[in-house]
Amino acid sequence: MGTKSKDYLIEFNKLYMGSNQFEFKLNDAFFAQIEGSIINKAEAVVTLELTKTETMYELHFTLTGTVGQKCDNCLDDIDIPLEDEFYLLMKISENEDYSDDEIVYVTKNILEYDLTQYLYESFVLSIPPRNVCEMAEKKCNPELVSKINNFESDDKDGNQTNPMWDKLKGIFNNN
Repeated sequence: MGTKSKDYLIEFNKLYMGSNQFEFKLNDAFFAQIEGSIINKAEAVVTLELTKTETMYELHFTLTGTVGQKCDNCLDDIDIPLEDEFYLLMKISENEDYSDDEIVYVTKNILEYDLTQYLYESFVLSIPPRNVCEMAEKKCNPELVSKINNFESDDKDGNQTNPMWDKLKGIFNNN
């Protein structure tokens, strides 16, 4: 992970009992600071409602924005819209423990918590597994779609085949 950024720190000693509001910008500069980041282009805002009680902190994140991806069909650059919500529970404990995915245990003495890695991982998990132009309200590259359709129709009809594949088919028939 990159260096700590004060922009993504929660300072526990400055929190009020009850609801606390934060806003974080996740843009190209944010992702550039993260070592090994798979995101090159993004523009998003994460709002955080942090509720502080005597024994815990409840964090409710809401993400809205876009991420630059390649269309899985035509490989054009597209901006995929993102909307997601995620939660984190931080309990005050005798010992710090970050091994649980859903609950972070912190001591009373902890002064701050860096959300950079959590925000990065949550953003990445918000990206759909399949990205196509229609998601960005675009149409796929018509030239490439035409070539793909021609290739598919040749295979389905069996009218035109690739001579290399014909030779390979003969291997199994020569026993």
